Amino acid sequence: MEDDRKKANHSSQSKSDRIKKYIHSLQISLSDITQPYSRPLSSILPEERQVETSLLFDDIEIEGCRERFSSWTSLISTKKIRDWLNQFETILEQNIAYLLLSKLQFFSKSDIESAARSLQIKLLNLLVEQENLRQAFRSDPKATIKDEAEMQKWLRNKVIYYARLPEPPDTSIESQDILWSVYERSALTKTSVPNAKKFKPLEEHFKGSSNQPETSVFVFMDYTNGSGNQLAKCIREINKLLEQYPAYQQSLFIFMYVVQATSFNLASIEFAPENSETIYYEPMLGYKSQEIMDILASHQISESEYDDFIEKYCLRASGKSAAGYRDSGALTCHHYSCPNNTLPFFHKPGEHWEELFRNSQTPSATRYRQK
Repeated sequence: MEDDRKKANHSSQSKSDRIKKYIHSLQISLSDITQPYSRPLSSILPEERQVETSLLFDDIEIEGCRERFSSWTSLISTKKIRDWLNQFETILEQNIAYLLLSKLQFFSKSDIESAARSLQIKLLNLLVEQENLRQAFRSDPKATIKDEAEMQKWLRNKVIYYARLPEPPDTSIESQDILWSVYERSALTKTSVPNAKKFKPLEEHFKGSSNQPETSVFVFMDYTNGSGNQLAKCIREINKLLEQYPAYQQSLFIFMYVVQATSFNLASIEFAPENSETIYYEPMLGYKSQEIMDILASHQISESEYDDFIEKYCLRASGKSAAGYRDSGALTCHHYSCPNNTLPFFHKPGEHWEELFRNSQTPSATRYRQK
């Protein structure tokens, strides 16, 4: 009996000790409770973002933008840039607008000339790899030297035909003529292109009696290919001509652009000619590109804040929340016009909005007429 009582007492004591230890572990001293509140309030609040309180730009940065856009057809002054930025309501919004402006894919006159030369190089490099053209070149008795340089000359003189994009009923594509004048001056001056190869309507080339359809390459050009909607319209017109001149269905059709959306896929146009391709100088910069998102992240600007900004100011400029034509959201501009693929608050004037660049439809020389 005595042993049983001792065991019971020991067990009770052990349980009591465990309870005491547990209660002690839960105890918090008064100083632990009050300590957070003895520090300055700022030390326990989220860190203040500089992008909300200080502008990321000053007169020097504004002047840098003015210089970069100096080849724009009408003068863009530092005051115009400053006034455009001041339309954005908060410091955060002005900073986002400045970051987008600083990264805008702007093509100056010299950039377009470089693009023209690059496009011709890309065109020739593409064609020298076409097996049917290589065979035709090797079989041509007039081509006595069978090297690549001679083949490129042969391509320029006997194979390539520069053609105007056929215009759909509701569209006038004058921008292609402007680009052709640059291309001819910058890319073709040293290649002596025959008059028969000059820029003219596709049907005139089809009517040429000396053309060999199986080795003919018809080259079209324009500044911007975003959604592909305009190209699809032009291809419909090309197909109408191919119905009249079926021999040319075996020809190659090349569509050249200064800038093209990376999302564009020619295969998505189901009625595109079987032998057709697009080539471009640079991919179109989008407002959600990794480059842009990385810059925003470096300034602690969240994607949701950015989305709200885009929707707010697209709506204010254009009356629609879409980020450009068909929501393409481009950040690109040519020295004489701003495509409608670009975010509208750059180029679209509104009742309560002043654009920075001239309002346009595709490159501005392209005008859409109402049916």
